[in-house]
Amino acid sequence: MVSQRSLCYDKKERLAGKWEGIFTETEKKKTWSLNRMVVLIMMAGYAALLILLSCMDYYLVADYQNRGRERESGLLAEAAEGVEKAAKDLDEILYDIYAKNKNFEALTTLQEETVEYSNAYELFDAMKSRLFLQENMHGVYIFYGAFQKCLFQCDKEIVSFDSQMEIKDRLSVQLSQSRNGGVWQTVVTTDGVFRMLTYKRGNAAVCGVFSMNDRMEGLKHAVGEGAGVYIVEDGMLNGIDGKEDNLGIVEETKKQEKVFRYWRDNQYVYGRRIENSSMWLCMSIPCKIWTYMNVPQLLLLIVTAFSVLAVFWLYRFIRRELVWPLRDLTETMNRIRQGEWNARTGASGHLKEIQEVGETLTAMVSEIEKQKMLSYEETIEKQKAQMQYLQLQLKPHFYLNGLKTLNALTLARDWEKSQELILHISEHLRYLLQTDRELVTLGAELNYVRNYVELQKSMTGRPVVCEIQEEEGAADFLVPTLCVQTFVENSVKYAKLGAPGLELFIQVCVQLLQTEDGVYVDIMVSDNGSGYPENILEEINADAQKGIRSVGINNLKRRCALIYEGKAEYNFYNGSGAVSELILPGVNPGGLEVRGKADERIDS
Repeated sequence: MVSQRSLCYDKKERLAGKWEGIFTETEKKKTWSLNRMVVLIMMAGYAALLILLSCMDYYLVADYQNRGRERESGLLAEAAEGVEKAAKDLDEILYDIYAKNKNFEALTTLQEETVEYSNAYELFDAMKSRLFLQENMHGVYIFYGAFQKCLFQCDKEIVSFDSQMEIKDRLSVQLSQSRNGGVWQTVVTTDGVFRMLTYKRGNAAVCGVFSMNDRMEGLKHAVGEGAGVYIVEDGMLNGIDGKEDNLGIVEETKKQEKVFRYWRDNQYVYGRRIENSSMWLCMSIPCKIWTYMNVPQLLLLIVTAFSVLAVFWLYRFIRRELVWPLRDLTETMNRIRQGEWNARTGASGHLKEIQEVGETLTAMVSEIEKQKMLSYEETIEKQKAQMQYLQLQLKPHFYLNGLKTLNALTLARDWEKSQELILHISEHLRYLLQTDRELVTLGAELNYVRNYVELQKSMTGRPVVCEIQEEEGAADFLVPTLCVQTFVENSVKYAKLGAPGLELFIQVCVQLLQTEDGVYVDIMVSDNGSGYPENILEEINADAQKGIRSVGINNLKRRCALIYEGKAEYNFYNGSGAVSELILPGVNPGGLEVRGKADERIDS
């Protein structure tokens, strides 16, 4: 075996030397050709790098401007949606009064002054409560008595008294000219821009007012210094700064239907129409240097010019002394990672560190390959020894009691029972003494369990009934030795029935489970005893390496962990008695891939 391994290593070294020679020869050819192409390569690299950096600068600047325009459009849309929401809330409140309020219904016709005042006061009181609750409602007006009488109240912090009176006068003029139904109107006072909705019917009308100032100021503050915010309705432009229409905003609203954006006089102008109205919310933003680019992009343009010069100077050195050697080292390590342990680096260069890395990598790979083989052999031996040790732990010692029972039967001259006991003990010992196997067929294990139960009845005289239910075909699958007998023996030894002479009933149920990962063998053993104590349950359901009691069960779990590499599952709990469940990956004699030998049949 040693000579064959040596021949393999010699062959690998010859192949590695061959490939190294080929690589060296190819390297020399490339060196001669690159010396004549170096100028063209440098110029091509310069042009490519310059184009790349220029495209990057252009893309970053364009992307910065686009994101700025999108942000500004988003701010305008958000402000417009706020206005639309305020209008919708106000419309819902007033329409509810217009359509359903009995006091308003009564005021639509002329009545006695006392009744009329009572209805108006109750309606006014209801609207005032809405005024305090709704954030989008800053004033309420009620007109009745053929619009000659008016009750009103506004938020004094937002609408001054002069503005309240001005709004009242505008509403009086509108009511004398409008028809029944709802009408929107925009009013500009010394306090700013206000939006009003009036619902009129017969001789009465209700009106709600909300201020546009907060939204316009918030939009102006969000956009930045120098921005202008305007309201356009019916060809009239109203701004919070009172600016004139020098940007053609009114004319643009007549051309567009919903939104617009254009550039004029070094300013970006945006507009958005308020839904279900003729009002437009517009803004203008002056263009500055930072509108086109930010500080990092400006610095990038400056750095680009200087970095190109440095690239030319470093190009040849990096490519010859770093790029090629490191690429070769990386490819070699990737091949080693994929399991190609005969891979060797062919990197060459003038840098001492690169050469040392290549030589160290080659030495490490050779050493790892040797240590891997030694470690694998040691692991196999260690696992085999551990398996044998665990199996030795499981060998029963109760056969001494069997010999005593046999002696008693002989003295009593009960030859028939003596012969049965001898056969049972013989079968029991024959099964246990085959220590060179790890797996047996499930059928052999179940036969051993039946023999064990009969042996117990002969030795102790205790009434024990063991019922075995197995699914068809399950008997041919391979399972660890004593995987069923361990639980049956545990029931025989420790199951408490409450009174002497009661029959111990043990049930063994075997099922085959079909899963995506294949067939699993489900073995469940239960009895009619008092069940597992809580401290035992906690131990056997935990890590088998930490168990200090229940030696048989913990040893079985350790053996299954070695055989099935952690794929076996366990479940221990109390039902009508102790219940032990073991779920094992299905292994048949034709597809066996575990260590050791497996008995397909136990000779009787």
